Amino acid sequence: MQHPDSLTSDPAPSPATERNSRLTDTTRVETFSDGVMAIAITLLVLEIRVPETEDGNLWHELTGLWPSYLAYAGSFLTVGVIWLCHHRFFGRIRKMDGLLHCGNLLLLLAVAFLPFPTTVLAHHLEDGGWNARVATAFYGVVGALQAAAWFVMWIALRRDPDLFEPGYDAVFARRESMQAVVGFVVFDVIAAIGLLLPAAALVLYLAAVLGYGVSSTRNHVLSRA
Repeated sequence: MQHPDSLTSDPAPSPATERNSRLTDTTRVETFSDGVMAIAITLLVLEIRVPETEDGNLWHELTGLWPSYLAYAGSFLTVGVIWLCHHRFFGRIRKMDGLLHCGNLLLLLAVAFLPFPTTVLAHHLEDGGWNARVATAFYGVVGALQAAAWFVMWIALRRDPDLFEPGYDAVFARRESMQAVVGFVVFDVIAAIGLLLPAAALVLYLAAVLGYGVSSTRNHVLSRA
C-alpha cells in the first residue's frame, strides 16, 4: 500500500524547468534601457549653451559653437545606433540570465556616461594642442567601452544559446561577438590616433559608428535568410 503522503506530493521539477524559472524575460530590461538612452540623448543638448552677445554679433557667437554642434551630432549618432542595435538585439532574445544582465548594465553605463566626454570634447576641441588630443582620445575610449559591453552580451549568448529566440544559435553569437572585438580594437586605435590627429580621429569615429550600425543591420537580415 502506498504511503498517504505519496498520493498528494507534487513531482520534483526537472532541472530544465527549475533553470527556466530562474531566467527572466526581456520586457523590464528593454523598458529600463530605453529610458536610460532617452535621458542620455536628451542630456546631450544641454551642453549647447545660449550664446552671449555682448558685442551684438549673434552670428559670430552661434558659429563659434561649432565644437558643441560637432560633439552633439557625434554623440547623438552614437546613442541612436546603440538604440537601433539594442532593439534588434533584444528582438532575438527570449530570456535573460545574470551575465546578459551584467553586459546590458555595462552598455547602459557607457551610454549614461557619454554626455560627460561629449562636454569635455566640446570644451577643448577648439583649443587645439594637447587638450584637444586628450579630449578626442577620451571620447574614443568610451566608444571602446561600448564595444566591450556588446562583447559581454554576445558571450552570454555563446555560453547559453537557449536564451535566443528560435532561429539563432551559438555560431551566430560567436560571429557577432567577434564583431564586438573588432569594434573594441578599432575604437582603441581611433583613441590613439586622437592623441596625434584629433580631426582625423573624429571622422574615423563617426565612420566606425555608422559602419557598426550598417553591419548590424546586414547581419540581422542575413541571419533570417
